[in-house]
Order: sequence, then structure tokens, then C-alpha cells
Amino acid sequence: MYLTMLYAGAFSMLISAGIGFAVRLFLQKFFKSGMLPLVSGGAMTLLLSYLIMSFFKFGFYSATMAGVALLVYALFLGLWNDRTGSITRRAGMTLSVLFVAALIYLSAISSQPGVDQTYLLPLGFKGCVLINYEVEGAPPLKVEDNDNEIVYHVPDGGIINTSSPMEFGWVSNENSGPLQLRAFFVDEVGNKVQELPRENILFGANGSIQEEGKPERTYYFQLFGSKEVETEGCPAVESSGESPW
Repeated sequence: MYLTMLYAGAFSMLISAGIGFAVRLFLQKFFKSGMLPLVSGGAMTLLLSYLIMSFFKFGFYSATMAGVALLVYALFLGLWNDRTGSITRRAGMTLSVLFVAALIYLSAISSQPGVDQTYLLPLGFKGCVLINYEVEGAPPLKVEDNDNEIVYHVPDGGIINTSSPMEFGWVSNENSGPLQLRAFFVDEVGNKVQELPRENILFGANGSIQEEGKPERTYYFQLFGSKEVETEGCPAVESSGESPW
């Protein structure tokens, strides 16, 4: 996951900053003032980077990487105006070292195996499974020792409350590690009937909600079913009636 984010982020920054810089050079041919081409190039960089990262569905990181892309755009300006070559050499060496170091670090933490996750769904279930974390009085999650997996017994309503933190089973507070996610339909007594095909295990995401006068609520949701389910999202996240707080 994190390597994918790194590659997508690097692609987004370089492409958007390069196009923004090209827009600036093009506009300079028609406008004597340097302010309009400068601002237009920066705006193009921000917009393209945000759109590319949004396409890759990185949520909050879209805005963050757009800001970093603007810094790359500024670096391109500095390199273009450099006459001695010293800035170019120093900037190139620094960026190369940082990029290689980031690759090594992310490869190391991504290689640590995480805890697999298995969802046991009621027959015919489709839609959103919502897991609310750190719910006082709710049962904790547990890792099945033999299979090294967390098993989620999903009720008909699709909402699971647990006293465990969102990072339970992760290799660190920021990284869940590579894991296998599977889902099965089960009958009334809990026997597995059918495994869901991979294409029916859709998008999942974590987040938090701060409601006025209430503690922060952390959650994770996972979608199962057809592509129509993905367009509906997870209404239970915003449903105050389903909130355990």
C-alpha cells in the first residue's frame, strides 16, 4: 500500500509540476509581467496533482501531495534560473538520496506481514460493514492464533462495535502491513457456505468523526457486493441513530 502511495505521489508531483512549469513558459511568451505566468503555472500544478491523486483514491493525501507538488514546481523554477549549475547538482543529489531512502524504508515496513482479516457475512449480505472502535463495554477483537487472522462475525445490520483500537493487529501505529482479506457467506449457525469472489470485495477506508459534545469516534468500513454498492458508500458512518456514543 505504502509503496503504491509513494509511486503514485511521485508520479503526480513530477507530472503536474512539469506541466505547470510548461504552462508558465508558454504564457511568458505573451505576457511581459512575470506574475500571471507564475501564478497560472502554480495553479495548474495544484489542480493537476489533486486530480491525479483523487483518481488514485488517496483522500486526504490528495491535498497534501498537491502542496508538495507546488514545492517541486518552485524547485523547477529555481533550477531553470540557475546559471552556475550548483543548485542543480545539489538539488538532484538531495532528492535522489531522499527518494532512495524512502523506498528502502517503505519496502522494509511493507514486508512485515500483517494480520489477515476474514468477514463472515449473513447469506445474501451486500453493502457496508462498519466497525466502530474503542466503544466502552464492547467486546475486544482477537487474533486467532492458528490462522493469524481477525474474524469479524457480521450481524444483519452490518455494524460491529469493539473496545479494541483501530490499530489492533497492525505492525505499527501507521502501517497495517500486507494482509489477506477474505469474506464468506455463513448460514444461521455460522457455517461457511460460500466464499465471496475477489471482485465483490470492494473499497474500504478508516476515519474518525467528532460530534459536538461527544468523544471522537474512530471507525473502519468495508464494502461488499456489486459496483452499485460502491457508489452508495457507507450511510451508517453518518447515521447518528446507529452510533454507540
